Amino acid sequence: MMLKKTLALLFGFLILASAVPLSRAQTETTTSLNLVILVSDNEADYALAQKVAEYLNASIIVTPWGVYDPNVTSQIVARAPDLVLIIGGPAAVSEEYENDLQDLGIPYVRRWGANRYETNLAVLQYLFENYSELLKNVKVVIVYGEDITAIRKAENITGRAIIIYVDEDYLENQTQILQLLNATTVLIINTPYSENITERVRERVREKIKANVTYENTTITAEDALLAIQIAENKTMLAESLVANISIPAAEKLLENAKEHLEEAKEAYNETKYGRAYGLAIAAKSIAEVVIRMASEEKQIMLHNNETMKIEIKLEKLEDIVERLEELGFNVTEEKALLEQAEQAYENGDYALAKQLLEQLKELIRTKYHNEKELIRARWEEKEKHHREDKEHKEKNCHGECHHEDENEKEEEENS
Repeated sequence: MMLKKTLALLFGFLILASAVPLSRAQTETTTSLNLVILVSDNEADYALAQKVAEYLNASIIVTPWGVYDPNVTSQIVARAPDLVLIIGGPAAVSEEYENDLQDLGIPYVRRWGANRYETNLAVLQYLFENYSELLKNVKVVIVYGEDITAIRKAENITGRAIIIYVDEDYLENQTQILQLLNATTVLIINTPYSENITERVRERVREKIKANVTYENTTITAEDALLAIQIAENKTMLAESLVANISIPAAEKLLENAKEHLEEAKEAYNETKYGRAYGLAIAAKSIAEVVIRMASEEKQIMLHNNETMKIEIKLEKLEDIVERLEELGFNVTEEKALLEQAEQAYENGDYALAKQLLEQLKELIRTKYHNEKELIRARWEEKEKHHREDKEHKEKNCHGECHHEDENEKEEEENS
């Protein structure tokens, strides 16, 4: 019942947004708002974020799915955004980030649903409410929301495109969205893993929508299967590390199940059964994500009751922010002195003093951030410009011999 109510409200918003012209404030927002999108490394949410970022000229910051990383907050501060759009629910993007943004006085909105399909709808609703003029004459790309290969294909489509994820239980909802988008061009991407679902989507779209519908069949290659296995392995390793010091019998059982699926996927891959390997890897990934969610929820409870852990995390977060500001050329002598005093108090076991000093440091950072916001942003953009120019110069002169270095550089960028 709640889902039906949510969807009814969504469609109401969509109709209103498509009927009402933008105000001057909305129009200005479209072109001048400095927007940062915070999203998890979930492949569906990330691909959706990429397309939204292209529309809104936004930058993307990625956090590990289900895990809070204090370094991410410093990345947001360095960009000095007018607004942070969080894509994904608390299970994907920790609520700790919202606490950080509130502490620093950085405006944010979160758009999410119970799963990637409802999150997809919630993000579309946000676009309709705030940027409806950007959704005119877009190509709609439809993929099954669990099909990693199809999602990657959709992410790499150039031009004005928006992704809609479909599943067995969401065919009718997505069809209604297509009607409200007044879509004239629809591309459905499928693989053998998703062809049963996408075939039903194609039939439904042709029945109800007057649009040019094309269908792209994509095979599962050895590379696709290997990538799915690598993603599943990373998720399983993360899940294992998170439950290492937590007693959750159900999570431990699920973790073993994920490992079994992963081993079977590797065996299928070695036997060149790439389609089977791909499906098993996706199953392993999905199970591991359930474990990560369970472990993260348990860790949140532990954090709530553990003052020393709270201080450790706050120390790390504020230290990261101070380092970022220093990298951008700001004088942080006062901040570093407070940080050193707080670290010393913590090491001495004087947690009350450590908390007091960290609160002073937070307020100092908050004041500097708001007083120097435009300069922080300008210096970040200048730094990014130099980085792009160096990268372009390097690509121009490497003559195809820089692949390994490019991979290392890409990894550094994702962690910066």
